[in-house]
Amino acid sequence: MDFLAPFHPQLVHFPVALILVALLFDVIGRLADLDWWRKAAFALLVFGVLGAGAAVLSGGPAGERAEHFSVPEQAVDAHEEVAELALWVGIAALVARIAAAAMRRGRGAVSGLAFLLLLATAALVTIAGFRGGKLVYEHGAAVKVHGQQASGPEKAAAAEEEAEER
Repeated sequence: MDFLAPFHPQLVHFPVALILVALLFDVIGRLADLDWWRKAAFALLVFGVLGAGAAVLSGGPAGERAEHFSVPEQAVDAHEEVAELALWVGIAALVARIAAAAMRRGRGAVSGLAFLLLLATAALVTIAGFRGGKLVYEHGAAVKVHGQQASGPEKAAAAEEEAEER
């Protein structure tokens, strides 16, 4: 899925926003005992997990490109691992939520599990986003200065100085 790599920076914002808002809606729905908020939270979670899938699919090739431009492999791998974990935990949250809706007995326990999984997913996408930001702002991943790939802050500054000299 190499063709998705250039879209990774645009795709990553959707799961972060949708999953965090899904958590907010779920909390409001539980506290106010309003079913509409919880249904909206479920819909947001569905789209957030789909977005996370797209972000993970595009992130693999984007990470390979970043490593090619001297971004540390350890930093890329740490970002990828937490993003993949967020996707799987998000899928588990969806499955638990669907199971809770289908159950008569034990529904409360499974619904509580679904909430905990949603909370974990929100925490994981936040960590993935933070690590992704560090890849860009500390290591220069996918940063271009005057059309040239910058591998890190030092190379970006050098490219900018070179462009000013022209």
